[in-house]
Amino acid sequence: MKVTELAKHHRGSTLSPLKAKVLRYLEEHGDEVFPYRDGRLARALGVKLSALNFTLWVLHRDGLIGKQEVNGKVYFGSLSAAAELRAKLGIEAPRDPFERARVNLEHIRSQVGNINTLELLDAVRGPWE
Repeated sequence: MKVTELAKHHRGSTLSPLKAKVLRYLEEHGDEVFPYRDGRLARALGVKLSALNFTLWVLHRDGLIGKQEVNGKVYFGSLSAAAELRAKLGIEAPRDPFERARVNLEHIRSQVGNINTLELLDAVRGPWE
């Protein structure tokens, strides 16, 4: 396919009708969170449960809705609803994975110091090399 043709058909960041419908519903119910595989939510939206589940994960991945696990169950809601749930439960908001990695690195360095990986590899190298 030619680049110009593909670019012409690309819809950019517009949401599909289902995503827009789910997002609108969650934002209208900004004080509620809904469990994953919630049949009542699927019926309220008039969609198949499997389509709703996939849409919730995609909206969360794209940063449009919030997600929180409570007692082993996953709940989705608007960003404000998820933040309110975390605040009420005293749960820290999830951090950026790169920020978490940096914090872990600093924690390891504070306990062990800098690790010389070349020295470490030399120590475990066998006679076969």
